[in-house]
Amino acid sequence: MTNLDIKFKLANTVATLLLVGSQGFSFSGWFLGHSYEFGPKDFIIILTGVLHFLLIGFTIYQYLPSAPKDVFESIGFWYLLVAVINSAVSFLWFFHLSIFAFVGLLWQLATLVFIYHRLRDYPPRNGTDHAFVNAPFSIYTAYSFFIVLWQIFQFNDQTKHNDLVLTCIIIIIGFVALHLVDYSHRKDWVYALTTGWILLGAAVFLSDVPHTTSLIVVGILISAVARTLIPNWLDRFNRRFSSWANRLGERTPLLGH
Repeated sequence: MTNLDIKFKLANTVATLLLVGSQGFSFSGWFLGHSYEFGPKDFIIILTGVLHFLLIGFTIYQYLPSAPKDVFESIGFWYLLVAVINSAVSFLWFFHLSIFAFVGLLWQLATLVFIYHRLRDYPPRNGTDHAFVNAPFSIYTAYSFFIVLWQIFQFNDQTKHNDLVLTCIIIIIGFVALHLVDYSHRKDWVYALTTGWILLGAAVFLSDVPHTTSLIVVGILISAVARTLIPNWLDRFNRRFSSWANRLGERTPLLGH
């Protein structure tokens, strides 16, 4: 496969550096004042760490000859735009310009959805493509969708901790994740697992109806992911077993001489 144009490589490299740096800046206060108790934000920190690892892998992968050039070209400069918006949002939150930051979040989500939609036309060829090209944007889109939906209700004290509002958020993001893994041709189990991880964090630290709803939705998503992955695993096992059995059958007559 021909090499990717240098301008896309540089754009993606700058985007990753900018994204990791700006999100590190956002979480710096948490790290400096973090207690030893495990809190809700720890779930997001772990998820962000996984996302950063995969995005760094995405950046390195583009320099390899085996990288899917057409996929990286379809992403183009949109990933860089996401990183620039994310950096702007981080600084706007830091200076307590909440409305402008929220507008930035909406713009970021729209850009991520655009990239996610484009990747629909480029299914992964192998596990490396899936891990370092498709998976990062599934995780980032799921996370951004949750953040935007949650942030909508944080501007009003009456809705900020309202059980009905929290339950609706849980159901909406769970429904979207279930659709993408169970009913969409993409069978996006990474998006579903990301949503399940976020809701697991919610279930641990919420109470009453939102707590129960989170656990139910997490269970449904895990079941959907299992229905997607287990048949594929069994199919691979059967193919390998059949190949092994065929090779053994070809050698068996020789053993009788």
